[in-house]
Amino acid sequence: MGPTNMATVRKQSAPRADTRKIRNLTEELSREEHGLGIPLLDAAVAGVILGFKPADREMRAQAQRCWETLKPRLNQHLLSEDETVLPWAEDAGGMSVEAMNRIKSSHREMRSLIGKLTGVSFEKDPDKVVAAAGKALCVLAVKLDDLIDSEEMRLLPALRKMLFA
Repeated sequence: MGPTNMATVRKQSAPRADTRKIRNLTEELSREEHGLGIPLLDAAVAGVILGFKPADREMRAQAQRCWETLKPRLNQHLLSEDETVLPWAEDAGGMSVEAMNRIKSSHREMRSLIGKLTGVSFEKDPDKVVAAAGKALCVLAVKLDDLIDSEEMRLLPALRKMLFA
């Protein structure tokens, strides 16, 4: 058997070996996405207000709460998808290159926005820092909501189709 045939055999058997893990992870990602609605809305509202009125103490507290809620879930979600789900889907060959590139690009954008928020204290930092972080939080919330919608409409159904085919 030549190298091409070995690669084909490996690609066919690897997805089947990980199917249970991917199924569980897909269900978990779907549940997580449904629980982010209110924190995303609250983050967007706090972020947009702080972008224009960074001294607003109530919105600073709301932004801090939202960021503390979103950050660990977002990091875990991106990590799960980037290190497990997407490589599995690529190996399984059930998604187009364009779709994979779109998802990866969205994840890079999310990480860039997370970087702008990392280390920021909405409650203690100066107004100038909070205004910039508020805008980043608002953009993150909106883009994350769009990404979730896209995943629910495209990624998760495609994964389920590959899993149950």
